[in-house]
Amino acid sequence: MSVETGYLSAAGFRHAIASVPLVSVDLLIVRDHHILLGRRRDEPARDTWFVPGGRIRRGESIGNALRRVWNNEIERAFPEREPRLEGVYEHQYDCAFDGSDVATHYVVLAHRFDVDGELSLRASSHGDCWWAPIAALPDTHKGMAVHPNAFAYLVALAKAPD
Repeated sequence: MSVETGYLSAAGFRHAIASVPLVSVDLLIVRDHHILLGRRRDEPARDTWFVPGGRIRRGESIGNALRRVWNNEIERAFPEREPRLEGVYEHQYDCAFDGSDVATHYVVLAHRFDVDGELSLRASSHGDCWWAPIAALPDTHKGMAVHPNAFAYLVALAKAPD
């Protein structure tokens, strides 16, 4: 670990993800019965439609993680209205953040944000964005799959009362 930054090296992080589950937050951003999905640029789940999200850092509160992830991935100020915990999910992938074959296991705290008005994803994290109609349960868009873990969010939201 780098003492200056508090971060593990890439090799150290690969070892950690091979050894323990990671805890993360996903942002379920909902507007007019649609959820914001982005085409992922990075592994895991590269080139699939997915919600914005990220790992919780050691010592970081869930609220601070939600705010940090929002500010890193969303082109709009963090909403004043508090998000609602939609559920706890498990995501397992065959690869790691760097594309290596180290399997990754996440415990995900999915939070719903109900928003109005314009909002988009930062290009640094997602190549394109799409407001997917929740009730239609789409599994593809523009020739790319909605990742099964993101599709599970669509199913849960379609069943949930507004």
